[in-house]
Amino acid sequence: MRLASPESAILSAVIFNALIIVALVPLALRGVHYAPIGAAALLRRNLLIYGLGGIVAPFLGIKLIDLVIQILGVA
Repeated sequence: MRLASPESAILSAVIFNALIIVALVPLALRGVHYAPIGAAALLRRNLLIYGLGGIVAPFLGIKLIDLVIQILGVA
């Protein structure tokens, strides 16, 4: 990912995880609304949203936070 340094990489990951936990708690408390949809369509939708998003979002988020840390000169 070509992060600035090992220290900034760890700091970026910790900050990203803290932000994600804060963002996901209200989503978990709200719950899921029932929608009458087939199992195949539901699996396809969930894999696209949560699977692909769960792979791509951390890389982008950690890289962006690392760039901000590098600009601010924190680590």
